[in-house]
Amino acid sequence: MFSTGPGTQPDRLADALADGPFSRALTLAIDRSGLGLDRLRDRLAAAGAAVSTTTLSYWRTGRTVPARARSRVAVRILEGVLDLPPGSLTGLIERDPEPPPVPVVRWERLWGRRNAVLRVLNSFETAYRTSLVVVSLHEAVHVGPDRRLHRLEVREVVRATEDDTHIRLVTAHGVGPGCPPRLVRTRYCSPGRTETLAEEGFTVCELVLGRGLDRGETAIAQYEFEFTDDRPDWSYERRFRNAVHEHLLELHFAPGFEPRACHAYRLDSPAGPETTVAELPITEGLPAHVVSAAVTPGILGLRWQWDPP
Repeated sequence: MFSTGPGTQPDRLADALADGPFSRALTLAIDRSGLGLDRLRDRLAAAGAAVSTTTLSYWRTGRTVPARARSRVAVRILEGVLDLPPGSLTGLIERDPEPPPVPVVRWERLWGRRNAVLRVLNSFETAYRTSLVVVSLHEAVHVGPDRRLHRLEVREVVRATEDDTHIRLVTAHGVGPGCPPRLVRTRYCSPGRTETLAEEGFTVCELVLGRGLDRGETAIAQYEFEFTDDRPDWSYERRFRNAVHEHLLELHFAPGFEPRACHAYRLDSPAGPETTVAELPITEGLPAHVVSAAVTPGILGLRWQWDPP
């Protein structure tokens, strides 16, 4: 065990173990041990507690608190690895407040209470449990010279709100009935369960991350949808279940086939009025785009007008 003395690191560690917070006590204990996070991870794994170095770093900096039962087992093992009295770290966890839950709105607010897609979305809900939330979203919509949406490219940064999280649910909606979009490409993730509502033009897909995330950890997911209907398009919308730090939406038109005008807008619900409407400049060879920060739950979209054919 450690000994104390005025002004020494052991003295600071003893104070932190007595008064908290957990992150400071853990940091001082790790510093005293001389063990790096990689070695701590390996020792935990050897004792049957799989914890990533990212999670250990988050605990150390106070970004997250090990609140779940599996995480607290790992902390009890850490006490032995770091030569600390039993219960000295786990006792501090009770004092540290839980981070507030991430508000996630219900599907009905985003799609309307009578939308047929709700049945499919709710059937995914038990497995999905909204435990992956989007932090940053970058998407590019491509419209061809035939005035149809051809493909949607998306890059997301997601964060886990629970341990051992690896499923992200995504949707795509085509214009024409009988022709739902197809998920054609993924990166850093792989397709899981997929369901389509052909007549409504919906596709709902699970994306399975390359590894399970513990609470607070982040991952990147990239995916691409191909649109298959044959009707001209004049709008695109993105629905947000949780607040997102930043969103970039690009709208690419075939050179020489640009619309007459393009506007960005927001809806709080499908039936609500459009708010924060802004006209976007249209320049041949350049995408129209809109950047939004601190996006709250709701719907962001682009709408454009074609000249008569």
